[in-house]
Amino acid sequence: MAANQPVPSDGIYNPNAFLLTGVFGPLFLAGVPLTSWATQPNGLIQSTIHAFLNTIAYVSTAGSTTSLPPSATLPALTAVYIAVTYAFTGGASVAAVTAGNPKGRDNKAPRANETNLKGLPLRMKSAHMNLVEMFPGFAVTAALAAALAPQDQQIINLLGLHVLAKVGVYYPMYLLNLDTPRSLSHVVATSSVINVAWRLAMAAR
Repeated sequence: MAANQPVPSDGIYNPNAFLLTGVFGPLFLAGVPLTSWATQPNGLIQSTIHAFLNTIAYVSTAGSTTSLPPSATLPALTAVYIAVTYAFTGGASVAAVTAGNPKGRDNKAPRANETNLKGLPLRMKSAHMNLVEMFPGFAVTAALAAALAPQDQQIINLLGLHVLAKVGVYYPMYLLNLDTPRSLSHVVATSSVINVAWRLAMAAR
């Protein structure tokens, strides 16, 4: 340990950092009204979601599907999110671990290869893990929405905003090492699913 470096107490070097808890927690709640405003029915977010899903449907069906019906929006969002989280970024994470180790990836103990990652390989692994960590929140709220409010367009838009923020902004910004848009997109995505859960709770009163 360097001479000018503080001696940690219980592993803590910067105790003032705990004050950030009182900042970041309310920040996610403050994002709830913002996401409500952004996801009003027939707005820009809704049209972006439809264009995004219709493009994927067109490509995946070799042009035989040009427009998904509204009832397919939530299942399609879920399918895209699963594919990106567990297939595409998962594959990229495996490649990153391989690229970030001098001897490549030991498939017999793959997690042991993750501790010394730096730079782009570390960001690729970290971005993938964040998607994995965030997906359960989306999955729970999407399942509740499908059961309790399948026709609520704003709830569908909020879930779509979460997917767009995570897949379309958060992941590429993480790889590009652009921390401010990455953090903002994380706040928006988290606020969106909080918003959905609270709306469903209020509707069930």
